[in-house]
Amino acid sequence: MRLFLCIIFTFSFGTANSQEHSSQTSSKASSNKKLTEAELLKRAKSLTHADTLTSIKLANEALRLSKNNKNHSISAQSHTLLAKLAQRSKDIEQALHHFLQASLTYKSTNDKSNQIMSSIDYIQILIDEKRYEQANINIEELLPATLEHGDKFPIALTLIAKGDVLYKQKDFDDAIAQYNQATKYLLGYDKEVQDKLGETYKKIAQSYKRLKNRKQTAYFYKKTLDVYTNLGNKKLMARTLNTLAEAERYLGNLVIALEYSIRGLKIHEQLNDPIGRNKSLMGAGIIYRHIGRYEKSLEHIYEAHLYYKKMHDDSGIAKTSNQLGFIYTRLKQFTQARSFYQLTIELSDKKEDLNTRASALREIAVIDLNAGNYDSAMIMAKQAYDVYLLENDKSKASLTARVIANIYREQEDDVNAIVSYRESLKLATEIGSKIYQIKSQTALAGILIGIDNEEAISLLQKSVAQSIDIDDKSQALYAYRNLLLAEKSRGNFLEALRYAEEEIAVTQMIQNENNNNKLILAKASLHSHKLEIELKSLREKTKFDQLELVKKNNEIEITEQARTITELELIKNKYASIALALLLSVCVLLVGLIYRRFIASNKLNIELDLLAARDPLTNSYNRRILFDHMNRDFTNPELLEEYCIILADIDLFKNVNDTYGHSAGDSVLVGVSDILQSCVRQNDIVARFGGEEFCIILHRVTKEQALALAETMRKKVEKSRFDDIAVTCSFGVSSIEFNAKSPTELIDQADLALYKSKSLGRNQITLWEPNFTNNTNILEQD
Repeated sequence: MRLFLCIIFTFSFGTANSQEHSSQTSSKASSNKKLTEAELLKRAKSLTHADTLTSIKLANEALRLSKNNKNHSISAQSHTLLAKLAQRSKDIEQALHHFLQASLTYKSTNDKSNQIMSSIDYIQILIDEKRYEQANINIEELLPATLEHGDKFPIALTLIAKGDVLYKQKDFDDAIAQYNQATKYLLGYDKEVQDKLGETYKKIAQSYKRLKNRKQTAYFYKKTLDVYTNLGNKKLMARTLNTLAEAERYLGNLVIALEYSIRGLKIHEQLNDPIGRNKSLMGAGIIYRHIGRYEKSLEHIYEAHLYYKKMHDDSGIAKTSNQLGFIYTRLKQFTQARSFYQLTIELSDKKEDLNTRASALREIAVIDLNAGNYDSAMIMAKQAYDVYLLENDKSKASLTARVIANIYREQEDDVNAIVSYRESLKLATEIGSKIYQIKSQTALAGILIGIDNEEAISLLQKSVAQSIDIDDKSQALYAYRNLLLAEKSRGNFLEALRYAEEEIAVTQMIQNENNNNKLILAKASLHSHKLEIELKSLREKTKFDQLELVKKNNEIEITEQARTITELELIKNKYASIALALLLSVCVLLVGLIYRRFIASNKLNIELDLLAARDPLTNSYNRRILFDHMNRDFTNPELLEEYCIILADIDLFKNVNDTYGHSAGDSVLVGVSDILQSCVRQNDIVARFGGEEFCIILHRVTKEQALALAETMRKKVEKSRFDDIAVTCSFGVSSIEFNAKSPTELIDQADLALYKSKSLGRNQITLWEPNFTNNTNILEQD
């Protein structure tokens, strides 16, 4: 009912307007008096592109005559033409008026098909003008009529319009449902139907992209590409290949992504589509960056950058500047990176470029944070955060809130750091991003250790569970490290030990994965070289084809033709020789590469064995190797004739971390480990037992010699400075002479002796005695 009232109102308004137009143009239309309304409309259509003003006058005259003569068909067609002309000249209200009048007139003649198409045109303008509520009302009234009429194509168009409204309102799931329903009506091989089918698949892919459903995004871009390939529409094929490459890149399929990207660039070589080509250049550059080919990445993105500069396209310059900044950041050339980010900030002041601007601000904040320029970093990060909140981009707002928290933490402002980490976690939870939740939780827990251990442990356990759920071993590793610290902080050493073992296991898995990833990237890089050779060959072939075309189109004498053909044959043979030589060179290179890979693989296996035995921070042996050695030693009676162990623990190590930070704590651990290793013989073992505790195995050494060696170690540690930090160590010594039956019992004896040193005031050495018990007091600070 509301639609018909609107039609009646607009009809009255439009009639008055049409009469006004008629009065203004009647004098100039006198030359057309002898033409019928149909002839006037035909002339108006023929002039729509050549002379728009005259076309409008003729269409208005045709409309006036058709109304006088009650020729409803010509009236409706005149309204439709006037609507399209008004739409082209951005006169939206006139366009809406004439499409509604056309619909009403077609309805009066019972021309259902044209009535529906005019209504769809009217609705599409409402959508373009963001009048979504009004558009939805009209769609709900139109859809039953299209279904009753039964023509499949208008039904599909109406469903697509409904999907468009939902998409614009960010209701992507419901939009996808409408688009999928529409595809069921887009049947047949008619070009118009197939064009609309390709466009609809593209809209489904874009909807899935907004939902971050990467697999479905790639799937529907492939369906889009299939349609445009069947139609032979090279421009849309090239552009779809670029978006499909992006979707595969998000899935981590870098080789496939690069193939699609290069295919798109090949097609662009044959087209005059600079906008699409430069988007493809930027897409290819991003993929090259991900596979570590930074030179090619710079080459592609910088070419696009120069095009946008030539066209004075500030938005394009800003986006390519950001991408160039990302490359230089990867290359650790932060001055260059900062200059490109700064250019982005200066240029991206339009609303549509706000996200680009915010990305540049955030990246500069990270650079300044790492350089220790905390005030500048905070200003940049907060500006970026405000933009993301304005744009309702909670994902990037969560990331930026975490950057702000990191800055506060470096400034030792724990209160504000905790507030910002909680805000980051809140935003990540709202959007359901598990990876951002994990990062926020782990960082927040890290600062809560020693303040609220219970909450810290709860957050970290949640991070571990989520990391396992999304198979992110790096995040699981960070969570285990912090759990170890949290449990030690509250004196739960058994749990700390368990988390230390989990940390070691995850570290090994990450090392294995890193090796696999390096191989994947190497394959992608090799594949990219192959694609580049193919692209160069295509360019040469294109040049050769152009020569052939010139030869066929030019009429020359027979002798001249023969000479030209001979020259072309020579050129072709030359290219064939070059191609053959290139192929042989590539084969030789591949053989050399495979051989080098084989040698490198053997070397890598040796290095992996070494890494598996060593603690990655201190380069001392790890706990697993310690027990392997001791278990082996206990099966050999000869080795146990004189056999001692020393347990060393850095005194008040938690205070070092709390006062100077974890980086300084790591330096202390490395320094102490170096001293311990320098004091022992080549066949002795120094192992990191856990946290700040080390275990030393001494073969063929009496307990007196072990005590003397421990004293040497104690004095060296006491006299040393580690980044201007002084520490001491407590030592516990035990010997096989005390009749330990297993490695664990021997370590327990040394552990009790160590605790005795702690209780006597630290920086001391104690030899185990039978009267020691587990009741030895352990100071809370350690």
